[in-house]
Amino acid sequence: MLHELDISGQRSGIIYDFGARLGTWIMAPISGPGFPWFAVGIKEDALSEATVELMAGGLYYPSERKRWPFDLPMTTLSQVAAIGPTHDRIGHPRGGDGRGAFTFDRVATAEVSVYPSLWAADSKVQKRILTVPTHSGRPATRNEIELQQMLAQKSDLLISTNLRMTSQALSAAQTDSPVMGGNAWTTLQCDDASVKSALAIWLNSTLSMMIQTAYCQTTQPGRALMKIGALGGFPVPDFAARGKAGQQARRVARQRIGELQGLELQPISYAFRDDNRHRIDEAALEMVGLGGNAEAGRAVEFLRRLWCREPAVHGGNKTLLRALGLPV
Repeated sequence: MLHELDISGQRSGIIYDFGARLGTWIMAPISGPGFPWFAVGIKEDALSEATVELMAGGLYYPSERKRWPFDLPMTTLSQVAAIGPTHDRIGHPRGGDGRGAFTFDRVATAEVSVYPSLWAADSKVQKRILTVPTHSGRPATRNEIELQQMLAQKSDLLISTNLRMTSQALSAAQTDSPVMGGNAWTTLQCDDASVKSALAIWLNSTLSMMIQTAYCQTTQPGRALMKIGALGGFPVPDFAARGKAGQQARRVARQRIGELQGLELQPISYAFRDDNRHRIDEAALEMVGLGGNAEAGRAVEFLRRLWCREPAVHGGNKTLLRALGLPV
């Protein structure tokens, strides 16, 4: 029996029993079957509360107890972009199990490919939002319909489905021309280039990655796994929205994407000290109507530090722990 749990007028707090801290609790709305069980995996209750606020379309500054609503409503990724196929339908690396329409070989960065694919994650190369294909495909079937179906789902915007936050820098990537996805990357299709630019910026922001940590499977420390079936329900601002707020978000995305695409980013878990990631966060705030709000900027800075200190984010990496000033 717990003797010191008082939730009157609160949305989160600490659970004590006879003066001993047992854990934290959070009150969160149910948005689907089994969700939001993410709170079980988050150590800091204030971060859980801020993440719930983000998914509802707002920014919460825990230490100041202040909230700001986004100008844009939140929606799901499938409402903004079409989700690409699973990697086993696209194809397989040479020597693999033979499934899919194409057989893929790894290519050098300067190589021109007829059937390019951003198949694999490569933390040594994929440090900028604008990146290059990792593989080149050759038809593995004579079924022309199957080949055309996979080619029809190419895109120049892709999202990571198996994110190693301690080593990978990108949650979303762009390419110069449309490519197929693969084992680590899934294509996101949209007819509006401005919407794709907005998604590329937002998905690489700390705010989006806070949501991603909550939404994804984080059973392995420092990793966030999101299967194809779950991608469609991933919460994002409605960058395709009509009206002034949507137009403003897309205008900001068009103005900032060229600058942000070329920034070299540190691994995601180092967001607390990555000045280039901070520039992406500034653009993300501007897209949702909080640009120029100095206090909102301080809120994001506070949440970045809080989020990076989560075991699900740093994964117990000793170098990271030392950089964060945590005991090794």
